[in-house]
Amino acid sequence: MTARTLYPPILFSTEDAAEYIGIKSTKFNEMQAKGRVIPKDFDGKRMYLRDDLDAFARSLPDWEKRGTTA
Repeated sequence: MTARTLYPPILFSTEDAAEYIGIKSTKFNEMQAKGRVIPKDFDGKRMYLRDDLDAFARSLPDWEKRGTTA
């Protein structure tokens, strides 16, 4: 029996990309429509690069507490 190496995916479907960054598919589709995440064309299907998803998540603004008390 040979050992099998598992690799994390580099391309994600829309549903998997949304799950990867922790949002619902509908919100992800909104971000894609606004050009915030750009799909790649793989055999006529929209696919998203893991590096692009990571860059998108890193580009989000920091959370600011507004008018709240600790």
